[in-house]
Amino acid sequence: MSTSETPTLRLRPRDYAPGENAVLAGIWRRAWISAQRGEKTVAPIGLWLSRVQAEFVPPADVLLAERDEQIVGFMMVLAQRNYVAQLFIEPHLQREGLGQSLLDEACVRMPTGWRLHVATANIAAQRFYERYGLERGVVDRHPSNGRERVVYHWAPRIGRSMNRP
Repeated sequence: MSTSETPTLRLRPRDYAPGENAVLAGIWRRAWISAQRGEKTVAPIGLWLSRVQAEFVPPADVLLAERDEQIVGFMMVLAQRNYVAQLFIEPHLQREGLGQSLLDEACVRMPTGWRLHVATANIAAQRFYERYGLERGVVDRHPSNGRERVVYHWAPRIGRSMNRP
């Protein structure tokens, strides 16, 4: 990736620009569909939009990955809980370092450690988190939808200048 293609990450407060919620909902839905290829039904975009409007508000911090002033991914962080609640990248732009940049920022924002959950069906995301250096934890079920998920943890390594491999 050339320097001109490197995304600029920017934290967005709750006062989104017009249409930004719809952009985030679209990215979230497309990335979810890409990761859940065997799923027979997908919720309509309106459900994703209502979740963005309800969940992407303080105390959550939403960090956007932008390329050429277009939003191409996002991460929602609940720093007071040391938790990465959401991380999604446009499917056609995955494997270009955007997710890694967002996780690097999570390490900066939560330097003592953090966790996240990922669906057990999302093998690609699990591989990504393991390559990043997260430790796999227990498998449980999501409290609202009942889907199986696994927790991943990140903690700083003592005595190393870099936090990840």
